[in-house]
Amino acid sequence: MNRFQGAVLLAALVLVSCEPFEAWDDYGATDPKLQFIGRMQLAADEIGPRYAYPGTAVRLRCDCTGVDVAFKDEGSGDDKHTNFVNVIVDGKQTAVLKLPHTDDGELIKGVRGLERGEHTIEFVKRTGPYAGTIQFLGISVQGTLLDPPPFPERRIEVIGETVSCGYGNEVRIAAPTYTEPNTGYHSKNENNSKAYGALLGRRFDAQVVTTCMSYRGVYRNPDGTTEDTFPKRYKRIFPDDDSEENVWDTRNYIPDVIILNLGASDFTARDANKEFIDPDPTLFKTAYKGFVRELRKSYPSAKIICTVGPTMNDNYPPGRHYWTRIQQYVEELVSDLDEPDAVFYMAHESLKSDPYGEDWHPTAEQHQRLAEELGTFIQTHTGLGW
Repeated sequence: MNRFQGAVLLAALVLVSCEPFEAWDDYGATDPKLQFIGRMQLAADEIGPRYAYPGTAVRLRCDCTGVDVAFKDEGSGDDKHTNFVNVIVDGKQTAVLKLPHTDDGELIKGVRGLERGEHTIEFVKRTGPYAGTIQFLGISVQGTLLDPPPFPERRIEVIGETVSCGYGNEVRIAAPTYTEPNTGYHSKNENNSKAYGALLGRRFDAQVVTTCMSYRGVYRNPDGTTEDTFPKRYKRIFPDDDSEENVWDTRNYIPDVIILNLGASDFTARDANKEFIDPDPTLFKTAYKGFVRELRKSYPSAKIICTVGPTMNDNYPPGRHYWTRIQQYVEELVSDLDEPDAVFYMAHESLKSDPYGEDWHPTAEQHQRLAEELGTFIQTHTGLGW
């Protein structure tokens, strides 16, 4: 990290005027005392890991008063493709970092002015794959980097679409005429740390890995294509990268609980006249069952919860009753799998009133309700003893 030392030294000198000088030490992105959570790919230059999914985190423990961090944002830099990172100190969010767009990355202020003593600090990607990929380049610590804390023993994987990413959950939009939440995506308003998966992780003291993709159906996508559906992209570190080195080794993370929230995109396909095309129930259920069987093969000890909701309803599109139909299809396919001790069905309540997040998605408060429903289900149905 030599190219960042000048910036670190300047930051340290500024602090001299307000507190006793304490040296800053630089640590590269591959230092063994750093801990990584989520799907990452070590870059060919070995400078630091690259990753796209939200909730992916760098965690460390230090006897320190400050930590700065270096990232490279590979997004394009507009309001849809700029990445943000949450700074979590001792379990509490203290800052949000908007990542800079520079060719070589940049050291940015992480957390300062901590009380002297041991702290656990996490830098958590709050934005999903649509915002773009980032690369972690290293840290600078005002103090001493310590051995990392132990990983939580419990493990959860959330597999889903935009809701599971946390799309638009940082805003609250009233809808008196039921048109207002059609805002489009803005990465600054997506916060995976407030999505239901992260909330479940805090409830159960569990690691959480979120594998979420926008506009990917189980058997077809919103544009009607069937080539790059969610099950076909699942074993990818980056959803749209077909390179051999992009294949995720599922042995790297063995979850105890898998939460599936899939299927909404299968119900949004339209024809050339913008009319909805009803999903084929047989194709939908066959593809969904095939994906569950694939997960069972990779994670034979995991409990899999096939959930429905909460963004669909029976009012839109008129007369189609998609909310009722997706519940029926998912409940039937779970029954067909006939694994009552391993594969479960659960339906959330549909969002019934404002405020909404962007594009009719749940707000952070509504994610709390989803997490509460799922947490209760895990405790009462899975037999895990959580």
